[in-house]
Amino acid sequence: MPPQAQGASQTQGTQQTGKTDFASKVAQAQTQGTDAARTQTAKQTQQSQLTGKAREIAKKLQSGKLSQKEATQEFVSLVIEERFPNFKKKKKKKGDKDKDDDTAEEKLEEAVTELIDRDPVLAQRLQTQFKKLAQK
Repeated sequence: MPPQAQGASQTQGTQQTGKTDFASKVAQAQTQGTDAARTQTAKQTQQSQLTGKAREIAKKLQSGKLSQKEATQEFVSLVIEERFPNFKKKKKKKGDKDKDDDTAEEKLEEAVTELIDRDPVLAQRLQTQFKKLAQK
């Protein structure tokens, strides 16, 4: 093969490789865009579910079915479930409330609830948000 033909052949091979690389990068970018859209949709769905559950708590509080502290504790529980899905909670029967058997999640719920209750500004803010949610 003459040297000129050999050089042209190498250039065509390089162009083909470049086209393949570009096509794979475009496909990868499209996949990442789709994954990002799915992730965003999942987050929005999760947020609307959390808001719906918080609204239910707010309505129970407004109707007197829950005290402020109970509403706070239920809300804290929702947030823990949403933020830490792998933080499992073992269900107990209502009559089985022995403090020694509290799970890590129950201890965390109680601690956060107490912190919120002790901070009057934070407790008032949460109460205000519950009132707004109950009206929607």
